[in-house]
Amino acid sequence: MKRKLINSFIILSGSTLITKVFSVFNRMLLSRLLSEQGMALYILVIPTLSLCITLAQFSIPSAVFRLISHPKYNNKKVIISAILICFASCLLIMLSILCFSQIIAHDFLKQDQAYYPLLTMLPFIPLVAISGIIKNYYLGKEDVWTLSVAQLLEEVARIIFTYFMIKSFVNLDMTYLVSIAILAMSVGELASIIYLYFKMHRKVNVTYHPIEYFKDHFILKDMMNIALPLTGSRILHTCYNFIEPIVLVAILTKLNINESDIHMQYAIISGYVISLLVTPTFFNNVVLRLLLPILNKDIAYRRLRDLRKHVIYGVIVCFLISLPFTLLFYFWGDKCLLFMYNTNNGYDYLKYMSIPFTLFYLQTPLSATLQALNKNKEMFMMSTLEVIIEFVCLLILTPRYHVLSVAMVMLIGLFTTLVLSIYHVYKYVYREA
Repeated sequence: MKRKLINSFIILSGSTLITKVFSVFNRMLLSRLLSEQGMALYILVIPTLSLCITLAQFSIPSAVFRLISHPKYNNKKVIISAILICFASCLLIMLSILCFSQIIAHDFLKQDQAYYPLLTMLPFIPLVAISGIIKNYYLGKEDVWTLSVAQLLEEVARIIFTYFMIKSFVNLDMTYLVSIAILAMSVGELASIIYLYFKMHRKVNVTYHPIEYFKDHFILKDMMNIALPLTGSRILHTCYNFIEPIVLVAILTKLNINESDIHMQYAIISGYVISLLVTPTFFNNVVLRLLLPILNKDIAYRRLRDLRKHVIYGVIVCFLISLPFTLLFYFWGDKCLLFMYNTNNGYDYLKYMSIPFTLFYLQTPLSATLQALNKNKEMFMMSTLEVIIEFVCLLILTPRYHVLSVAMVMLIGLFTTLVLSIYHVYKYVYREA
């Protein structure tokens, strides 16, 4: 068991590291192919994309992971039910983007050039939903090798498309170049879907008679029991990320600060500093994927002593993972920014945020524990409180600290969630016998 766990950790960490390197390379490539204004526009559009993905996926991929890993459920039922639910949600979101892109660009983002990048999201929405379902199927089956190859193909396809298309049409207007960068995401997802489909098709026969399927095989209730609380939490966070630049621009323009300066400073904090800080956190995903099944078994077999031990181990491992990156960003953050994004802009912000950002790493084993305990309601209430506090703090801090308030609010949110998570884990794991 321990040997299998170590092997899975090595494979998943190594493959995720390689994938992350390609992802980072893609961001570096964009920062060099696009101008600073282009990167600012790209970063401005991303929160809207994240909101659309959250609404379209409806946390169904996460439900697939939980159900596939449970021996009670049939693989075919889970996959086809998930695809049908996501098909309906994706269709609704795509129609909404088609109808409201102009309004979002002009009235909310205050950037008319965002219209075409927003429209370019249309093919990405269904592709990322299908990709998420298939990837979580492999996660549930603990087939980390196939998943790793798919993620690598996704990043390679995206980079190749981005480089050659932007180089070929370099004289186009900035809004079209940013649209190409977003379209590249769809190309990457399509590449991974094609690979995963042919791998999965050998293992899962997805052919069903329609009447028989809807009569006996549509497991809507079980999926929704998992997906709804998770979706609620994610929608809150993505809605906040969507609203954040809108509120920032609205407040700061009243203080006679130029809109382009606001967009540029927001791009530096959100696109350079925060993106760099979260780059190493893929290790957290590895820990979560490996720790959650272990905690599930501890709870299922009522091994409370082992559960407590594994929670502590998870916290220690995540802290040790965070330590070298914290030191790297604090002492050599300017060199990291220069290497990643070809600029030193944001170094002061990076140094300011690097040490307290360790809280993000410590949150992972606590979240895994609450998920294993099926405390979805508590997690949703925590997310609600976190978003409310962040929004109130944004309104209070922005007039005084301007764009820096984005970084401050993020750290306040991380601290709030960590404290609440510690309380609930202590309550349900350590205090209750």
